[in-house]
Amino acid sequence: MPDPESRTPPVPADVAQEMLDRVASSGDTHFRWGWGLGILAVGAIAEAAVWMKFAPDATYQVMWSMPVVSGTAFAMLLWWVFGCGLEWSSRFLGLGGLTVACGAFLGLFRFEGFEGDMWPRFRFRFEPTAEERLQEFLATEETTPADAVTNKPGDAASTIGLQIAETDWPGFRGAQRNGIAHVKAGEFNWTKKPEELWRHPVGRGWSSFSVVQGRAFTQEQRDDLECVVCYDVRTGQQIWVHEDDERFDEPLGGPGPRATPTIHDLRLYSLGATGLLNCLDATNGELLWQKNILREVDAKNIEWAMAGSPLVVGDHVIVVPGGSNENSVIAYDRMSGEKIWSSGNDKASYAAPTFRTLLGTDQVIVFDGEGVKGYSPDSGTQFWKVAWTNGPKVNAAEPIPISDRLLFIGSGYGQGSGLVELSHAGDVWKTKTLWTSRRFKLKFNAAVQKGEHAFGLDEGILACLNMRTGDQVWKRGRYGYGQILLAGDAIVVQAENGDVAFVEATTEQFTELIRFPSLEGKTWNHPVIWNGLLLVRNGEEAVCYRLAER
Repeated sequence: MPDPESRTPPVPADVAQEMLDRVASSGDTHFRWGWGLGILAVGAIAEAAVWMKFAPDATYQVMWSMPVVSGTAFAMLLWWVFGCGLEWSSRFLGLGGLTVACGAFLGLFRFEGFEGDMWPRFRFRFEPTAEERLQEFLATEETTPADAVTNKPGDAASTIGLQIAETDWPGFRGAQRNGIAHVKAGEFNWTKKPEELWRHPVGRGWSSFSVVQGRAFTQEQRDDLECVVCYDVRTGQQIWVHEDDERFDEPLGGPGPRATPTIHDLRLYSLGATGLLNCLDATNGELLWQKNILREVDAKNIEWAMAGSPLVVGDHVIVVPGGSNENSVIAYDRMSGEKIWSSGNDKASYAAPTFRTLLGTDQVIVFDGEGVKGYSPDSGTQFWKVAWTNGPKVNAAEPIPISDRLLFIGSGYGQGSGLVELSHAGDVWKTKTLWTSRRFKLKFNAAVQKGEHAFGLDEGILACLNMRTGDQVWKRGRYGYGQILLAGDAIVVQAENGDVAFVEATTEQFTELIRFPSLEGKTWNHPVIWNGLLLVRNGEEAVCYRLAER
């Protein structure tokens, strides 16, 4: 038997209990980092797969990243609350810190919509909003009498309503809706920053300018009023404003009208975001007639609102509400507003209708949610159609005819571009697709034509493409989802971030001549050149420059 005196002395009861408590609780406070690291690893692998393998373009990269990032964050939150192994006081402390950080962020910044590739935008809350800056400007703005607007040599005439001059810009992307300005090669010095003439706030929206005889017309959202506004192009002063009690707003594009006014003779035709078609006296903004093209055919508005600027062909003004029962495309009498014809059954999209002569036949080209169609401007008869769509059915770039039988088409959301050949025998029209490519994805950025080549923003990068063959010549320069126009020997790029760039209009190589900051904030509006003046705007402000002459 062991010696009783050699036995280990008993542990005191209070010490033994403390040791047992530590053992019992040690498993609960062990930091289980492995699960958290595993969740992060799975999320990182999924995100890498989206960006490097599965997403067809930048838009889908962001769209598909949203569930991956939010799902990973939610899984990490569950792990922290129920599986990290730390004491509950530590878990609640972490949650409290996260809550404070989120609250501080939301307290400092406000959400201001999304970029063209769907990245969210934020601004400091202490900065005035675009609406506040506009109201401050309007409170001090003086209206210029219409008869005080002067014209200079080269302007058409001193009275609006006479024949529109060749140098005028009477509608969306110009008289031919092709984004080509009346500028001669060598006329301007594109390496020099132009002189700023005026700058001031404007209402929200993505309308461009129409400019005729010294007057610039655009559409704006001013609080709850959808407005058509006429400015003196040389001073920026308001001449008149027409107001309608309409407002459209959604998170991605924000509030305001999307289309651009069309000027024809004495009249202005505007299409609001909710489908309100106005015919106004272009000299004073007086309402002559009005229709809501969506209500007339019981059609639903598309997700980002009506955007196709009205097209005037002869005595008709043509719009695309996208209704069923032969109401997709409508022609109204431009003088009375009486409905003349309607045709088609497909949902509208965002491209403006254009007038073209193909194979000797005048036709209205409509790029709707399902594809491209050619309609008779007199009767609405559909001549032909080309199926061309993508997931969200967003077709926004006007097709380009490179001959009387070849039509170039491009759209975004992974779709790309292609060339279609038209033919007909009698009343029977046929189409043949010559090539298609994933290149030249024109999301909502129309291209411009120079011979058989097109310049366009392919997912935000400026590219030059041979439209006849589909071969890419060059692709350089990141400008986001902005807009471009062709001006003689230069491409004018309105970048999405507000910068303006002049790029050499050559098929040889990409050469950026100058780039300068112009606007603040997201910019999707088309630039305009009129008689040596460059006008740019977004949903916050407008600027007018005088281009530097050689």
